[in-house]
Amino acid sequence: MTGLPSLRALRYFHSAALHQSFSQAAQSLNVTHSAVSHQIKLLEEWLGKPLFNRANGRVHLTSDGERLKVCCMQTFREIETTCEKIRARNINSLTVSCAPSFLAQWLIPRISRFSAIHSDIALTFQTHVDIERVRNEQSDVLILSHEQPVQDDIAATLITVDYIGPVCAPEVARHLTYETDFSSLTLLHADTKLHAWAEWAKKTGAKGDFWAGRHFDNLTLAIQAARNGLGIIMTPQILVRKEIREGTLIAPLGFAEVDRATWMMVKASRIEEREIKLFRSWLLEEAASAG
Repeated sequence: MTGLPSLRALRYFHSAALHQSFSQAAQSLNVTHSAVSHQIKLLEEWLGKPLFNRANGRVHLTSDGERLKVCCMQTFREIETTCEKIRARNINSLTVSCAPSFLAQWLIPRISRFSAIHSDIALTFQTHVDIERVRNEQSDVLILSHEQPVQDDIAATLITVDYIGPVCAPEVARHLTYETDFSSLTLLHADTKLHAWAEWAKKTGAKGDFWAGRHFDNLTLAIQAARNGLGIIMTPQILVRKEIREGTLIAPLGFAEVDRATWMMVKASRIEEREIKLFRSWLLEEAASAG
């Protein structure tokens, strides 16, 4: 005996269970009444249990039939949804997910270069960092700072090793050294990176209260607050190169390498798709040219 009964029998049962009628199931499936009856009989023989009570020309589900009906409804609905997503997906489109800070600070300022080269690929951006959205193909690409690649069903490409450091407006940086008691300074925190200061302090040996200070919903807001002289923010170097080059932010203590890296993650079964390959190649080139 195989692990599954006939899929045709399950389909016929599903229709009959929904209609509570073999005749109506036959009409919806465009088959004969006897074909439905035959398939359900085969299914009941396979299970060794009746699925319908038959009386006075009518049928009613047994308790086992009710259980199988619920299972079939969920399973066929999932199959239908998945098939609709596959049919609807534009082969010349790409949905990219990443943190809001990476999108605003790094990707958006550069993405026009990708679109200029690959104008046929329509891009959609999402501010999610949930790997499950890649698995269920709600996102095609996930860019994520992570300690190491994830499971075997996800293909991860290293984009850059992560360096982090404190940055601030030039007027805030006076006398800032590693010996500074950071408890005396106004520190800024992004709620999406609450452990960033502690992570940096552990790497550098800096001292102070690294939990107090002003909090912001995301890193982009905290970086803007630092630009406006409201305090010091701990941020990845990759996100503030432009501001440091322009002089609106400075990194008085430089940046320290941490045990994380920025990865591009895709579903392993899709790694050779054209749009994904082109985006990966461009992303690596951009990261390399950024230094």
